[in-house]
Amino acid sequence: MKPETKRWIAAVLALVLFVLFLLAPRLPKSKTQEVAQVTAVDDKVQEAVALVNGENPMQGILKLREIIENDPENIDASWYLGLFSIQTGQYEKAIERLEMVARKDETSTYSDVYYHLGESYAALENVEEAKRCYGRFLESVNDPEIILRVEDRIKELEKK
Repeated sequence: MKPETKRWIAAVLALVLFVLFLLAPRLPKSKTQEVAQVTAVDDKVQEAVALVNGENPMQGILKLREIIENDPENIDASWYLGLFSIQTGQYEKAIERLEMVARKDETSTYSDVYYHLGESYAALENVEEAKRCYGRFLESVNDPEIILRVEDRIKELEKK
């Protein structure tokens, strides 16, 4: 084959590769990038929780709310906001946040979410919902002492 023909074929191949490169779909983020983003959010949640439990609780709550604003499905931030809502007697807010956690928690990381929901419903005197939540909690518990305490709590509610 003549050198001119080889150069022509090489030039055409280079052009074809260049066009294919330009038209190729962009690759999604790598798993490493996704993990780094999740870790960064987890770190922000932990920083906010430390502020709430430390000397600047309101700043921590505001940071958790900001996380939720940017990512309404953030289970960790919703979990902590739910727990902090219980601590401050804001049971309606606690229920709203903890119900989201219960719906989204596919790995049962927050297995005691139903206990806290039961406590919140009980505080609002919604006995039936409290009993339902305590029942769901008992499905995930193996500790006989905890089971006995929750069953006693259900009996106590039934007396009301």
